[in-house]
Amino acid sequence: MTEQNRKYIQKEIGKLLSEIWRIKGLSEQEYGPQHPITKKLAVMHANVQTLLQENSGS
Repeated sequence: MTEQNRKYIQKEIGKLLSEIWRIKGLSEQEYGPQHPITKKLAVMHANVQTLLQENSGS
C-alpha cells in the first residue's frame, strides 16, 4: 500500500469515527444511554478507534 493510500484510509476512518460519535450523541439524547442502538453505536465507535490505532501503527 502506498503512503498516499494509507493517509487517505486514515483520514476516512477518522471521518467515520467522528460521524459515529455524532450519531451516538443524538441517539443518547433520543433514546438514552441504555438503549440497544446507543450501546451498539458505542461499540462501533470503540471498534473504529481500535482500527484507526492499528492502522496508524502499521
